[in-house]
Amino acid sequence: MSSLTQKQIDRFNTEGVLCIPGFLTTQTVQQLWTEAVRILDELDLEKHPKTRFETGDGDHVSGLYFLESSENVSYFDTDAFDANGVLRFPAEKAVNKIGHALHTQNEIFRQVTFSERVNAIARDLSYTDPRVLQNMLIFKNSIEVPQDGARDNEVPSHADGTFLFTEPQSAVGFWLALDDCTRGNGCLTYNPGTHKTVPISKRFVRLNGGKGGCGFKNVLKDPVSVDDPARYRLVECPAGSLVLIHHAVLHKSEKNRLGKATWVYTFHTIEGTARYDKKNWLQVPCTGGTNFLRLFE
Repeated sequence: MSSLTQKQIDRFNTEGVLCIPGFLTTQTVQQLWTEAVRILDELDLEKHPKTRFETGDGDHVSGLYFLESSENVSYFDTDAFDANGVLRFPAEKAVNKIGHALHTQNEIFRQVTFSERVNAIARDLSYTDPRVLQNMLIFKNSIEVPQDGARDNEVPSHADGTFLFTEPQSAVGFWLALDDCTRGNGCLTYNPGTHKTVPISKRFVRLNGGKGGCGFKNVLKDPVSVDDPARYRLVECPAGSLVLIHHAVLHKSEKNRLGKATWVYTFHTIEGTARYDKKNWLQVPCTGGTNFLRLFE
């Protein structure tokens, strides 16, 4: 079974991103949406450590809750709590992300992740033994009102290989739109071809084996920024679309200004024959290891 045409494969290899509209049926999108609502409703703020998740260069998530999320369904935010730990928004609008083990802990998301069509795409991308190592439900909430214009839901430019490092590099992101994605609600944008021209200059790693949390480490002595904002292309797409993202292509998204949240389900695969670095923040089990599920049966 083949899912990608040669033209699509060539475009992915050239640009680093490929959008495939209609990958999910309307029924499947609704099923994932309904399940996401149910999972959101299970958030217990009394037990939540108020953990933030960001992709910028500053302080990142640390602590046991974050590391253990590789085996659990965990909830994260970017800006939901004030300095006193008080929720600034309703709970259903506060969560930024749920991860990172929906593919092992939730049957509905497992079925989508390990579907025959996903298998076919992995084969078309020349994987020999792909492993699914993590996934996320992303909730890009709207800034909604002018005085809330500073709400932190913009995702800065980054490459996924910064977070999921293998030798050789092999990660591919499978990004599934559960809502229509447009310029107005902060759709994905990318800088085409940067996976060939911009080396990964930093990595997000465990510090002191995880005891010191996680943080960014430079891997190039003199990183040169050649990321031109003017070159970015929009990936406007309807709900049900799949966007494939190369591990080294630079991508980002702007703030959602349309007054309604945009939901996305995304997961990552790596080549099972590649060496997975023990410094990577994500380990299964969370104490250290590479017990990632095989995509091919």
